[in-house]
Amino acid sequence: MSLHRTAATLLRQRVGPISQAFKRRVASSKRFRLDNEQLLLSSKLDDLYFSLTSTSSSFHTRFFLPDQFLETAARHFGGSLNDNFTTNNIDIAAIAMATAHSLFVNNNYYSQSQPRGGIYIHGSVGVGKSMMMDLFYSMCANGLSIPEEDVHFYPIQRTHRRIHFHEFMLDVHQRIHNYKMMHPKSDPIPSVAASLAKEARLLCFDEMQVTDIADAMIMKRLITILFDLGVVIVTTSNRPPSALYEGGINRSIFLPFIETIYKRMLVIRMEGTHDYRRDELLRLQTSRNASSSLLPTYLYPANDPSSQRILEQWFAQGAADAAAGNDDNKAQSETIPVVMGRSVHVHRANAHHCGWFTFQELCNQPLGAADYLAIAHRFDCIIVEKVPQLCGNTYNEARRFVTLIDALYEARTKLVISADVSRENLFVGFDATVETHDGDEEIAIINDDKQIGSESFINGEGGSSSSFSTTMINAPNGKVVEWSATGRIGVSLAQLSAVREVSFSFMRAESRLAEMAAPNWGR
Repeated sequence: MSLHRTAATLLRQRVGPISQAFKRRVASSKRFRLDNEQLLLSSKLDDLYFSLTSTSSSFHTRFFLPDQFLETAARHFGGSLNDNFTTNNIDIAAIAMATAHSLFVNNNYYSQSQPRGGIYIHGSVGVGKSMMMDLFYSMCANGLSIPEEDVHFYPIQRTHRRIHFHEFMLDVHQRIHNYKMMHPKSDPIPSVAASLAKEARLLCFDEMQVTDIADAMIMKRLITILFDLGVVIVTTSNRPPSALYEGGINRSIFLPFIETIYKRMLVIRMEGTHDYRRDELLRLQTSRNASSSLLPTYLYPANDPSSQRILEQWFAQGAADAAAGNDDNKAQSETIPVVMGRSVHVHRANAHHCGWFTFQELCNQPLGAADYLAIAHRFDCIIVEKVPQLCGNTYNEARRFVTLIDALYEARTKLVISADVSRENLFVGFDATVETHDGDEEIAIINDDKQIGSESFINGEGGSSSSFSTTMINAPNGKVVEWSATGRIGVSLAQLSAVREVSFSFMRAESRLAEMAAPNWGR
């Protein structure tokens, strides 16, 4: 749905904690303004909050599966109850309650306007999606009291978890791995879903995206079972559900999950295009002009001696005891543990605060979200030097860099960069035919507007992955571009989704870098 009611209409309706907190934030800080789209979204989040409160007679409180029922119910929903299933009283009760739950959901007993499975928020970068979701999560976790107005909203009486989607999927993969080690012949998804539901009946994800066939197949079943178990999900994304895993291999198998999102969640598009993170950058530039004591966090050109001096100053600030004359800011190496028994080696770090990396160390190596999350949680400040301009010719390095930015942003880790070009010119569109040779063998052809041609057809025999067929793209400029299923001409269908995601990620990374440049950014 699109948010189209006016703020005046909303103010005449019941105002919940998210709307109250949002308006108070706007009134108390010059950093925020009364954005109509955000206010309209806050009313929908209020509705969800009220439906989750323990005093409500809503769908969410009428059907609440107790923890002891979750494992059996998950296997029931996942279709993996085996022949040796023992019909004890708890199992029978779990299946009965789960079946009743499904009947009410599938027969649309409650109105479509009530967000039974949660809310899916999508829109342009910097319009406030994550901020509003975080505000909702804070109200659910902590409540809101305004004593002078005798207004009190209480925390919801159910477990809750807020996590970046990258980190969530890493957690899921780890749980699947652990389960398969103990039960190699058993289906892990229902058990993983049950364990997640036991830990949190409300899940808030930031930046949902699907670019990997393994993640797509896991999500299709896992999230559906979580819905069936009564877990409420609120998520943000730059893409509408219909565009998730777009162009991915075997996407037809994933399409029923997209239908499930539209059926079970309230899908809200934020229509705004104003990037509020860039406002923060403008405020920062103004404050720097007024105060020369603020160290910049983005330096260029990287080979300028002054850039190197400022990097050294940031590194020296990293030692908690440096001012006392201790030697903690001396460079030293260390090894950071990563999930699945892996590790990342840091060549230069100080004891308390700061890790220093070159771009090549972080992004020219086969590192992923798990590695960057481990680095983000280890250090309060990260220095990345010698960052080149990122474009189609550095496709794999670019996607790793935006994954790094996402991890640092989520962990609120300070990021200091020295680059070859200005921030405005750091990310450029995929505007040429490019080929990479670091093991992925991707080739991309994208136009100047960061768009891939929208119309495709198969020329030849066999399916899209057949060696006898060729996928053709009708590009916006009228040219027909060949996208070979083998990946040797154009881009393989398996990589099309990932190429598109990097283009969207560039815009998000630009916006987040602007916000992260603020002096008060960090933890």
